[in-house]
Amino acid sequence: MSGLTGAMFTALSGLDAFSKGTETVSNNVANQATSGYAVETLAPQTVGNSSSGAGSGVLDPAAVRRAADGFAAARVYAATATSQGAQSLASALSTIDQAFTGNGNIHSTASTFFADLSTLASEPTNAAQASTVIADAQTLVSAFQSAAGSLNTQFATISNSLQQQVADANKLLGQVAAINKSLQASPNSNTLLDQQQATLTALAKYVSISTVPLSNGAVEVTTGGTVLVDQSGAQLLSITQSTPSSRPVVTAGADKVPVNLGSTSGSLGGSLAGFTATSNALASLNWFAGALTGLVNQAQAEGLNGSGKQGAPLFLIPAPTVTPSPTNTGSATLGVTITNAPQLPPNGQGYTLTFGPGGWTATTPNTNQTYSLGAGPTLTLNGMSIAVTGTPKPGDSFQINPTPGAAAGLALTSTNPAVLAVADPYAVTSGTISPSGAVINNNAGTVTETSDTVLANPTAGAAVVPGSYFGQSLVMTFTSPSAYKITTAGGATVSSGTWSGGTGVAIAYPSGSKAGGEYWQVNLSGTPAAGDVVSLTPGGLNSGSNASRMAQLWDASNAALPGGSLQGSILSIIGFNGAQSAAAKTMHSNSANNLQTAQNSLAAIAGVNPDQQATLLLQYQQAYAAAAKVIATAATMFNSLLQAV
Repeated sequence: MSGLTGAMFTALSGLDAFSKGTETVSNNVANQATSGYAVETLAPQTVGNSSSGAGSGVLDPAAVRRAADGFAAARVYAATATSQGAQSLASALSTIDQAFTGNGNIHSTASTFFADLSTLASEPTNAAQASTVIADAQTLVSAFQSAAGSLNTQFATISNSLQQQVADANKLLGQVAAINKSLQASPNSNTLLDQQQATLTALAKYVSISTVPLSNGAVEVTTGGTVLVDQSGAQLLSITQSTPSSRPVVTAGADKVPVNLGSTSGSLGGSLAGFTATSNALASLNWFAGALTGLVNQAQAEGLNGSGKQGAPLFLIPAPTVTPSPTNTGSATLGVTITNAPQLPPNGQGYTLTFGPGGWTATTPNTNQTYSLGAGPTLTLNGMSIAVTGTPKPGDSFQINPTPGAAAGLALTSTNPAVLAVADPYAVTSGTISPSGAVINNNAGTVTETSDTVLANPTAGAAVVPGSYFGQSLVMTFTSPSAYKITTAGGATVSSGTWSGGTGVAIAYPSGSKAGGEYWQVNLSGTPAAGDVVSLTPGGLNSGSNASRMAQLWDASNAALPGGSLQGSILSIIGFNGAQSAAAKTMHSNSANNLQTAQNSLAAIAGVNPDQQATLLLQYQQAYAAAAKVIATAATMFNSLLQAV
């Protein structure tokens, strides 16, 4: 009897185990698409017999093991963070690329503006062409404003996205902490571990994570060396931003510990990298707006407009800003004037000026580059003149932004075509000019104009006319074939020199004008005779020479510009941003493939294989039937024994 009873109890334990196996298969199939779920397998343990006889079935309930691989799961977390970071960065860089090439296309609109200036130079009295140039200038302004608007909008978009991402990440961190607490009561619960893995995978979308498993199945979570979850709970993230355009800072916990997030550290890291790239792109755009408009405005001052007056600026850009440190103790204030826009820092980041025992020192942000400027009261720094008033004290510092919001704040000073300074400041004529305007050329020699230009310094041997005479009619009279003098209409001599096959006449611009410090120089050649006269008359309005010089600014070689010219500079900026965008897209594609590979590797270990589950189900069903048959046989034998008694 005891043998039959033992057989029945052994078979019953098998029924329970195989029923549990069938339930496990059912659970696997039902959850094969559930995030974090790891396939479960039946792991029954045999109950031994103390008398070393036959076994006594299996333990009840039968153990169910969860297929898990911490290394494979960690690869998924890392690949998820990299893919999400690359996606966020690629999106931001694509917007930057589009801002320069799509929103009005800075290069295209600038090219058109300068090309139409060249046409105007050949038709200086063509009013319709002058109107076209003004329209081009307005289109260029709109292109700059559109590009800046796109980048500024991206600041707001990324900032809002970061706030939402931090909120979502904090929710997941709280869930991990809650699961850890539940695991203390139910150590290594398969259901809780499934929830844990799904939550960690979701968290990795926002921030790169590393996990340290504990004995009860709970985990400690860190990112970049900063603890996010430990046994005490979650250290929630927060984000701060001093201004809409300043880089956001992510911190963890009540102590606001800074979190170091690279571009591959989930969507938070990718978004922060995108914010920085946007900031750099806007700085470059502002610099280029300042460089282009500065050169055009400078050229305007070098010529005469339709009213015969020295040209005024065509473009208006925001003035430089100076921000004193709140810790300054001196009474000094700084006033900044742009003297040469192309020499401004092309990264657009400006400078920090600090006063010390040796005077003022300028430092470029994020670099080790410094400039010693002296003690003042006037400082010169890369295209800027800085006036110091008051008394500084050691340690006082100021932040200088040469082109704040230059692209967004760009505007035309006038839409009247007559403001264009198309003409040279002087017309050069062989002979004298009568009061009626008639030219009387009794020259016996062959002196003629060969070229004219604007220079920072006259060429050697040139006749220099002081700026105080700018705008007055001048007469060059040859007292001999080898000597000349230059006089005003009233007969006052302003310069003289020796003729040797040719010379230049350099007339200084007024010191108070935008072109102050420069010279308009006309170059003469030929063979003069004594008594020959060359007249220099202000207001050569039929000349387009200054418009020609203005047009040549676009592709003229300029060592002060990082691209070697205006056109080269914008192409360099566009090329850099385009290459960055393309690289980010490639990285996103590659990281997405790597993520798929990592997910496949984990699925091979912990995923549900329907075919395998079907095979197991058949085995459990057959085993269940066999155990049931044992019970039925034992019952029959038991009944037979009872009848025999």
